[in-house]
Amino acid sequence: MLARGFQYGTAPNALVIGWNGGHTAVTLPDGTSVASGERGGVHLGGPGAYQAGFTHHMFLPMAPEDGGAPPLFAPPPPPDAPPPPPDAPPPPPDAPPPPPDAPPPPPAVLIDAPAPAAPPPPGS
Repeated sequence: MLARGFQYGTAPNALVIGWNGGHTAVTLPDGTSVASGERGGVHLGGPGAYQAGFTHHMFLPMAPEDGGAPPLFAPPPPPDAPPPPPDAPPPPPDAPPPPPDAPPPPPAVLIDAPAPAAPPPPGS
């Protein structure tokens, strides 16, 4: 998905995908939620990509159709949405700032040391 322009996490005015080991759903840039397979068929509405059980989220930024400002009614990520992985690329420069009560990001860990040697193969 990274090769197709998706980024880790969630964002307003974007196609947001949420998934876990058994289910996937999306929230469209206008806030419309779409899921299939729940109770059979494709369904509009519901929590979409922001379902509490989803352990992974990625988004594809979308430009507004009319070139104007992003819609204000796109839902923000829920408070219990998992943060992006530590090696995720930084958010786009026009991303909204995190809420004031959000925990600070973890410190960067930089190690200037060679990797240890690989263990011998099993049975050797």
